[in-house]
Amino acid sequence: MPSAREQIRSLVPSGSTFDQPADALRELQLEAAREAFAAHRERVPLLRTRAEETGVHEVTGLDDLVPLLFSHTSYKSYPVSLITAGRWDRLLRWYTTVSAVEPGDVDVDGVHDIDEWTERVTAAGHRPYITSGTSGKVSFLNCAASDLAFLHDILENLTCWPDPLPAEPTRRGYLLAPASGPMRSVDGFRWHAEVFARPGGTRLLTEDPMRVSELMSSALLRRRMAEGTATPQEISSFETSSGAREEELGAAMAEIADDIAAHRNEPLLIAGMNNQQFTLIEALRARGVPDGGLHPDTLVLSGGGNKGRALPDDYQQRLAAFYDGVRRVRSYGMTELQGSCLACEKGRYHVPPWVIPLILDEAGETLLNPGHGVMEGRFAFLDVSLEGRWGGLISGDRVLVDFSPCDCGRAGPAVLPDIRRYGDLGGDDKITCAATLDSYVRGMIHG
Repeated sequence: MPSAREQIRSLVPSGSTFDQPADALRELQLEAAREAFAAHRERVPLLRTRAEETGVHEVTGLDDLVPLLFSHTSYKSYPVSLITAGRWDRLLRWYTTVSAVEPGDVDVDGVHDIDEWTERVTAAGHRPYITSGTSGKVSFLNCAASDLAFLHDILENLTCWPDPLPAEPTRRGYLLAPASGPMRSVDGFRWHAEVFARPGGTRLLTEDPMRVSELMSSALLRRRMAEGTATPQEISSFETSSGAREEELGAAMAEIADDIAAHRNEPLLIAGMNNQQFTLIEALRARGVPDGGLHPDTLVLSGGGNKGRALPDDYQQRLAAFYDGVRRVRSYGMTELQGSCLACEKGRYHVPPWVIPLILDEAGETLLNPGHGVMEGRFAFLDVSLEGRWGGLISGDRVLVDFSPCDCGRAGPAVLPDIRRYGDLGGDDKITCAATLDSYVRGMIHG
């Protein structure tokens, strides 16, 4: 008989992914949580230490999961000096404390920079997705090959749920993204193009790969500029290179806007983060393309939020107005989740069956999940589908989650659209036993 985790993963191509009876699904999820904890406790040292320190030896209920959850900052808890000093062996040792990766899996001999280190991890059969930040660090979130295959299954079967698109490569494709890079959005856009765009016909914003080193150095310098510690020479060099890059990407965006305007009566695939999407729609409006002026079979993928406040407050409304009448993916999610919570006909984001939502108090310490009704709290979860890392995580999002049946007729839980930020628990992994765990990670790196 398939395991509980296998049964849940098999719901993706079933045609009834979000239509499972609530009571039966809760029992299946709890068994899947037991399986995931037993498997990852043996493979992820940080989870094993947390279990020992908190005295959680088995999962008997959802409360047992709370002390086992990581903060997202766990995945960027490495000293940045390991990268600046080129200590790739020690960075790998850190990576193996938070991932289902053995140190002997990856050959780091001769690595020159963080991009090559990332490529070596990928070549060894692991995919380290990164998330950008403003601290000069990025998070490294390990995915196994099975995790990548599952993500591809999700997009092939659930894109535009509850009215999913057939997997037919019929659209002109436009990816407002680099050619490649270890970021889930980059892979996701590329996979969508493989499934929904005409072969060989997809245009990219740039043929250059995304470089982790550039992302980190840029974020670190921006932070130093904000703190007033950057030198005039550093600022001048940064402004010169940034200006040249913006000019290059601006020209590429203009060419894409021209091409879309010329083919707006054909089905298109337009994929990009919100900043790029907003720039594009402003360019299209300037070219005379009206709101709702694209072919109705056009597929639009966007995301990324507005953490840096680079967009106007009403950017979501303006995107929605311009893309009125097209097929648009509506979801709530984050890189740490496999897939996303997808919006139903009533605009509520249904939590997928492989994700167990855990609504916590603001401090991230107490489980608030009700049996029914709406609960406000910090969004945490266990993603039981993950193989490459432990899927238990606490986010910085303040959410309202309705555990009662939705007005669309499906069972809950569903996240309501009013999503805000609490913050990130002080920027550290301040969940139970954080000091012990920080010491443990440092010991693994330096020991």
